Amino acid sequence: MGWGVTLAATGLLVLLATLPPFVGEEARRVLMRGFSAVCHQIPPRSPHIDGVALAVCHRCYGIYWGLPLAVLAFLVLYRWDAWFQRYAALVVALSLVPPGVDWLGDVLGFWLNTPHSRLATGGVFGLVAGYYLTRAVVDVFKALPGKER
Repeated sequence: MGWGVTLAATGLLVLLATLPPFVGEEARRVLMRGFSAVCHQIPPRSPHIDGVALAVCHRCYGIYWGLPLAVLAFLVLYRWDAWFQRYAALVVALSLVPPGVDWLGDVLGFWLNTPHSRLATGGVFGLVAGYYLTRAVVDVFKALPGKER
């Protein structure tokens, strides 16, 4: 049950981030303002549909897409959950390496990151964060009174 709630919530997050090109001005303004608290929304670094920016940048969009995909991965990877829990700090730290390297290489002038590299490296972190988010929500649902263990 917890994984279903997580899938629905993270899927809704992706939907809301994608909506600005498909809604009216007022709804677009509300969505953009809401996501501005967590994303810089720099236009050249944000995906656009028909010339209208989505509510988040490429890297954030990759993170958001990684979250619901991680719920599905959780269902497959759960048999190795003890390993993922034992090495959680390392796994999370390693998931930050690809976006960090992509960003740093661009800042230092070694290369220009691209929309694809930002989307992919954000997705790496989103998958890992989504796995641990799913596990936490599943644990909460297991702890509810009257729920099967």
